[in-house]
Amino acid sequence: MKNVMIIARWEYLTRLRSKWFIISTIIIPLIMVASMFIPSVVLNSDDQEMRLIAVVDETGQFAEKLEQKLADKYTLADQTPKYQVIVIKNGDPVRMKREAAELLNSSVISAYLVIPEVVLDSSRVFYYSLNVGNLKDQSELNQTINEIIAEHRLVKAGLDPALIQDLMKNVEFQTIKVASSGQETLGDETLSFIIPLIYVLMLFFTIFMSSQVLMRSVLAERTNRLIEILLSSVSPTELMSGKILGLGLLGLTQLVLYLIVGIMISNFKSLELFSSINVILFLVYFVLGYLFYAALFAAIGSLFDNEQDAQQAVSIFSLISVVPIFFASYVIANPQSLTTTILSFIPFITPYFMILRMGVMMPPLWEILTSLGILVVSVWLAMLAAGKIFRVAILIYGKRPTFPEIWQWVRAK
Repeated sequence: MKNVMIIARWEYLTRLRSKWFIISTIIIPLIMVASMFIPSVVLNSDDQEMRLIAVVDETGQFAEKLEQKLADKYTLADQTPKYQVIVIKNGDPVRMKREAAELLNSSVISAYLVIPEVVLDSSRVFYYSLNVGNLKDQSELNQTINEIIAEHRLVKAGLDPALIQDLMKNVEFQTIKVASSGQETLGDETLSFIIPLIYVLMLFFTIFMSSQVLMRSVLAERTNRLIEILLSSVSPTELMSGKILGLGLLGLTQLVLYLIVGIMISNFKSLELFSSINVILFLVYFVLGYLFYAALFAAIGSLFDNEQDAQQAVSIFSLISVVPIFFASYVIANPQSLTTTILSFIPFITPYFMILRMGVMMPPLWEILTSLGILVVSVWLAMLAAGKIFRVAILIYGKRPTFPEIWQWVRAK
């Protein structure tokens, strides 16, 4: 045990003082925050640009109303209308469409609408643009023209226009988040999506970076034959355990720093982003997730003579680990679904899925205990297998072990 602690202390202090640790500790949170907020900032800044659109109204009844309603509903920061409308009038639908198309192709306008003469029967309006990816603009235009058509139909049915305005008045949709204790707080849709992603990205980076450093450390010592000198003083099991412990403490240090900064920011902004139980479970899932991957990466590091081959083997686990990020939108929207629950019990991704779910709403106690139990058993099996592989493979040079040989090492008592 003494040798394990000496190795762990050396690994921890050496990496702690390195430029890599200092830079990554500062840069990674900045990258995560930037990746979350910059797109929304860019979208908001883009949303403050005036749009010039044309309207080809074959009915001659709706273009001016659309122009007025858009000016009333959507304004920029300086209170000028977001949409400037060019109403194309010359009577001939074909010529009007051709004129609008010429304006679009010459980039004078960003889009144009065609309101067919039979719009009241067909309930269809056509939107033309060189870029149909701006869904927000399309949604606003669609909603506005639907309101105009609905008002026209109601007036035609004999209702008073003032009464129509009153009937069609929008209501404010307020989100309230209810905690398991019954406490109610105002919900924030943006935070409800971003915070769980920040949780899982923090966990992903700290687990994988610590495990990658462990693998590179084993590879470097193996490549320069330093491992032979070390094994003359300690056993392979002590060496592997010391490295896993030291680099695990390094990752934990980094994670705690992230949490402290996060808690300080949430307190300053009066946001309830971290509860005590969330922090405790977050750290527990980190420790178990790290131990699981560290064992796998230590074994991989002992099997290969160069980093390129080792990285190819590790890439499989990297792909598996990003699955929760691909499923993030689904999990955030459906944290208690059967699919989410099943995925939460797969050891390779259990820490990420559980942390992602905790960021939305706390999973049932039995799911937390089951996931922790599965992780503990998985860590024990991974450590047992990695120890056997490490003990044999660490001193084999020039020959890559086959899968039958590795399986034989794992099965050996």
